[in-house]
Amino acid sequence: MNKYEEKMITALRDILGGDQKAFSYQREDAPNKLDILFAKHCPSKNYLTASTLGLVNRATGYQDKNTGKEIRAEIIMSSYGGTDMIGKILTTAGVGIFESNIRYGYGTVLKGVLEAYYPNSDMKHLFLMLPPPIWSKRFGIVDGEDCSITFLYALPISQAECDFMAQNGIDALQNKFVEVNIDMFDLERKSVF
Repeated sequence: MNKYEEKMITALRDILGGDQKAFSYQREDAPNKLDILFAKHCPSKNYLTASTLGLVNRATGYQDKNTGKEIRAEIIMSSYGGTDMIGKILTTAGVGIFESNIRYGYGTVLKGVLEAYYPNSDMKHLFLMLPPPIWSKRFGIVDGEDCSITFLYALPISQAECDFMAQNGIDALQNKFVEVNIDMFDLERKSVF
């Protein structure tokens, strides 16, 4: 583990709690692999939270406005427990970020990530947002010597929700999600539009 990974795994273990295990995933069609940390019973019983481990080795393409340091991030995701599907989804997203060299951060939509896993679902994309305050400890910024390290939450969204955000902004979409009280753990929920 390098210095970035050590900082992230220490922060993750403290925030997530639960029963934790890490696995390496590799897409069949790609040479890159990504480690995924799973925390069972997180944020509470019968739920599962997963995080990329190693995406932090790549800069997001953004800088911290206060410090001027580059920003690096890991991506987390939660679902109902009993399956490692979120690990596969995070691997697809993370390896895709590495391979495409895109900028990613708050408000980024990773298009088409869910279509291979749930072809008949309304949910097609991953919307990267700040982690919601559902864990007993909050995700924050981890200060590195030469960078600021943070976490982004991957929320499945539909094409209609993606289009709404493009027209009305990130805050409007998040407000709509709060208004209708979406089930953020349901990877195949129905679209709000």
